[in-house]
Amino acid sequence: MTNFLRHIILAIFCALNMMSSQAQDSLSVSVLTCTPGADLYAKFGHTALRVQNHTNQNDVVFNYGCFDGATNDFMWKFLLGQTDYLLEAEPYEYFVARYGRMGNGVTEQTLNLSQEESLQLAYLLLENIRPENQQYRYMWLYDNCTERARNMVEHAVNGKIVYQRALEKKTIRQMLNQCLAQDAWTKFGIDMILGSEIDQEVDKRIQMFLPAFYSSEVNEAQIERTDGNKAPFLSSTHQILAETNENQPTPFLLSPLFVFAILLTASILLFIFEWRKGFYTLWLDVPMHIAQGIAGIIVAFLFFLSEHPAVDSNWLVVVFNPLPLLYAGWLVYCHKKGIYNKLSYINMAVLIIFIATMAVCPQSFNVAMWLVVLSLLVRSLSQAHFTYHAQP
Repeated sequence: MTNFLRHIILAIFCALNMMSSQAQDSLSVSVLTCTPGADLYAKFGHTALRVQNHTNQNDVVFNYGCFDGATNDFMWKFLLGQTDYLLEAEPYEYFVARYGRMGNGVTEQTLNLSQEESLQLAYLLLENIRPENQQYRYMWLYDNCTERARNMVEHAVNGKIVYQRALEKKTIRQMLNQCLAQDAWTKFGIDMILGSEIDQEVDKRIQMFLPAFYSSEVNEAQIERTDGNKAPFLSSTHQILAETNENQPTPFLLSPLFVFAILLTASILLFIFEWRKGFYTLWLDVPMHIAQGIAGIIVAFLFFLSEHPAVDSNWLVVVFNPLPLLYAGWLVYCHKKGIYNKLSYINMAVLIIFIATMAVCPQSFNVAMWLVVLSLLVRSLSQAHFTYHAQP
């Protein structure tokens, strides 16, 4: 049995012991909010629930963000959007030690719950951690570890939680971009695979999919009891761990904006060179179309096959799909055989129409993506130009 499993079993026994305690036992529940980590799955932070029995000195963290990445088909299921996450439990000291080693900050917000409500929440968590209940289909925008923790707390309250913080008019993409302000390539990748669904303004409840946003809502929330009385949702807030990660922004010279600005410049200069010399070269076009096709395999796979939210509303699938791989081979074939590349007219027309559409469609595109598509357009103009002038 691994140490991890021992910790889980120990935590469950501690939690069961809490349930068997007498009425005079003192329970408290806290929301733990962790700052973003270096790994992709941790880029947006994390939320967990801490349940303490101060009489028996039991201290357990319930965590809806667990998964088994070692399973053989994990990556395949992840791409399909069929990833199942688990509710696990562990002693508080192990949770804090792990996040401390990773350099993440952890803030604790102690909830102003009655003993009855705290006990009800503990019962709900224990019911959820039963083997037949602990697994759930993870939807990172609409049903993730933060939203699961929020929902469990709401179910335990005798009344309702009123989130009073003023609504900020934001789209999910704006929220993600705010989190990834210093990680330009992750931001570019997410902008590339997520479509117009995340460009609509969302209500406060959906905004709470991000741990930091939920934590901000908790700060200003109130509990409205069934008898009409109101009370602050929090009794206290304090920082358990200070963040020690040094989040360095992507250097501009290594950013997508700079890299693809160079690509666009090279595309234009090559076209000018070809026009002056009177012949077409394909040394840049073939690698560009191969890269376009490889990226297109990912975009098209997610668009047509994945259950992930927002990937099936991605307008980029028009340009980023596997067809450019075939077109790259067609360019080489035409060049070697000396035949006219009449498909260049279709390629050019698709790109012109798509660029015109980018300005008015409901999807917001990364600035660097504009440079990529414009580079493809410049090279398509070169291909069409020399095809037209090569014909008798």
